[in-house]
Amino acid sequence: MSVRDTAVATLGLMQRFTPRLAIEAAYVLWLSSGLPKQVHPREQSVIDGATRSTIRVNGNRIAVYTWGDGPNSVLLTHGWHGRAAEFGDIVHELRRDDRTIIAFDAPGHGRSRGRLPDVRDFAAAIEMLGEQYGPFEAMVAHSFGNLAATLAIRNGTQTGRLVSIGGVAELRYVVTSVSGVMQLNPRTLDGLIQRIERRRFSTVPDFWNSLSATAAPLDVPLLIIHDRDDTWVPYGQAELLAAAHPENSRTLLTSGLNHHRVMRDQQVLDAISRFLGEADTSAA
Repeated sequence: MSVRDTAVATLGLMQRFTPRLAIEAAYVLWLSSGLPKQVHPREQSVIDGATRSTIRVNGNRIAVYTWGDGPNSVLLTHGWHGRAAEFGDIVHELRRDDRTIIAFDAPGHGRSRGRLPDVRDFAAAIEMLGEQYGPFEAMVAHSFGNLAATLAIRNGTQTGRLVSIGGVAELRYVVTSVSGVMQLNPRTLDGLIQRIERRRFSTVPDFWNSLSATAAPLDVPLLIIHDRDDTWVPYGQAELLAAAHPENSRTLLTSGLNHHRVMRDQQVLDAISRFLGEADTSAA
């Protein structure tokens, strides 16, 4: 039995016999980034070729990776349970003499410190890197990272373009999706939502909406890339994202790549390169 299966089985027993403790356990699990994801062998050479540094965000040491030293900067933001190394193929695709590519392990992920982070911690790291390397030529965000990227943009981080790959559109989806994985019953789910509202975001007005990527239209071009067969973040999230940004967005749909292989597909890599290249054309 895997660690996840064991956790789900244990939580199932708690829901039956100790429902209050089950709610508390679900809350901690919802916030937990888990064990650091290992760097895949195919990604190791990319990480080995990066210049490494650190920044401090909310008291936590955050690992930063850069490739190149050109005047144009592109920021990569991974998702929940992810790490910067997942962007290996995108780093290869986007490297140019006039670019600096920046990625980071978000708080509580990879080589970065941090306990029980949320989307604001991700966004805070983006904002600090924006002060150091921005304005960005573009930002590329995967999965949960899309929530952080759009929040950082609304908070003032400047970027010329945004690419969302398998992006989450609504903060509430992060709760409902985890609820399915943990097999929460309605009572536990209601208790989890109440704890989130009371303990985590009580000072943020209308946070379910205001921290979502659909909160307000962006004033930068947005490329939405999503796989129809994504079992982690369903295509419906891409539809919501496109509907929230009707003037500046376009959508590229793929099939059969699911949530992670889409980041390595050559059609996707080519589309990202073309999208960033459009900025060069418009500036000419």
